[in-house]
Amino acid sequence: MISLKVGGCDVDILPFVSGLESEAEKVRDAFGKYEAYGTSLGIEGIQAVERRAEIDDDPEVGELDLVYAKLMERFGQVELPSPAVCELVDLCAKEGMTVIPLDMNDEEFTELYCGTVKTLDFVREHHHAKKGLKTGFPAETPEELAVQWDAFVNRIRGYREVSSSREAYIAAQIRDISKYRKSLLALIEVERCDGIVALLET
Repeated sequence: MISLKVGGCDVDILPFVSGLESEAEKVRDAFGKYEAYGTSLGIEGIQAVERRAEIDDDPEVGELDLVYAKLMERFGQVELPSPAVCELVDLCAKEGMTVIPLDMNDEEFTELYCGTVKTLDFVREHHHAKKGLKTGFPAETPEELAVQWDAFVNRIRGYREVSSSREAYIAAQIRDISKYRKSLLALIEVERCDGIVALLET
């Protein structure tokens, strides 16, 4: 847990490892003492989690995400949608609360992605994914693996710029929420936390 004072709001950032089933437990342990809850998904992503029982189709998964899941399996069961996010959404629903989307909506993200990720970056994804399977990631914990994998993916310039833009957007959302809420639990992928915290501390 990373605790910050943002304006008059007590912000706790809870880092999580995307996809790992065991991460749901840390959400259960942290839940129950905040005025607001948010996560690093856009509104459509949260709505998909809320309606996941009604959706028969498997979620679309990119090649890099498939490799990530394969690598992460050495630390436990990997599922989509991310169990930590599912747990937060379900706990909030039981309390009559709505999870606040901290990330861009689909339209905003598509505009960012298309304007940032060049054709060559996209073409490189297949080669990069294959290379990722063969790369030895010396991680001793799932958190370390998530950070190491993120650094590997972000060797592609366009993806690195998208990650930086997401961090700036999420930090801005947290600042905005802090203007009208006294406490916030923000569930954020572990690999994005350092960048977001650095922005909030400036």
